[in-house]
Amino acid sequence: MINDSPALGLERVKDHLTGMGAKALTLYKGPCFERRLASRLRIHGINSVDQYADLLDRDPAERAKLLSALAIGVTSFFRNPSAWLALGGLLKRPGHRVTGWSAGCSTGEEAYSLAMLLAGLHQTGSIGPWSVLGTDVDERCLTVARQGDYPGRSITELDPPGNAIVRDLESTATGVRFGRGLRDRVEFRRDDLTASVIQARFDVVICRNVLIYFGNEGQAKVMDTLLGAIEPNGLLMLGKAEMAAAGPDQRLQLVDRAERIYRRIG
Repeated sequence: MINDSPALGLERVKDHLTGMGAKALTLYKGPCFERRLASRLRIHGINSVDQYADLLDRDPAERAKLLSALAIGVTSFFRNPSAWLALGGLLKRPGHRVTGWSAGCSTGEEAYSLAMLLAGLHQTGSIGPWSVLGTDVDERCLTVARQGDYPGRSITELDPPGNAIVRDLESTATGVRFGRGLRDRVEFRRDDLTASVIQARFDVVICRNVLIYFGNEGQAKVMDTLLGAIEPNGLLMLGKAEMAAAGPDQRLQLVDRAERIYRRIG
């Protein structure tokens, strides 16, 4: 933890993040923000936040590393398979075009999981044409996502129980790569969920294990962004440790408590 950090130093650090289009990261819960900031100070042997802010002033590479350290990227393919099974059942609308958004997608595993699920539903006639957008605040993560290259060990269990999926994988020297059939349907774009420029509306939005890192102000901003992007009757899936206010006033109806899946109403 950072105990001797002057307020001015912290504000300078946050100004750098805002200047990089990552204002969302400045709204993290205090302990979460401070732990990751303290780790960067230790790496450089720096004792004060003011000194670290001086480093940020002159070192663009360190600014990028700080952003990546704060943009928590814990993800995997089809994490919590039961959630994907439930989501697949709720998405079945033969002939209906389905658009999906993986918000806070990190290195793309969740966006590609959604793409594989939608491709499988389309193949069985359960939905019509589909597309997926993945967004994250960290451009370095998005570079990995756009390439679609992953180590083989990360794709050992791709089948969520009960759902047909389309894998479309090609072998590479270091693992696997998603084929063009999937990659061409998944767009990756940089976006800050607390100051989003996404204007599209989606049938399904996945934003898991993002809200838990924010304080009340940040959570409210993220939820406003998500709600504004969901089509009426569209679905929102959050992480297992996250809950959204539900009811007519909140524009959400809880449809699966165990899997944290909501439907937008109104």
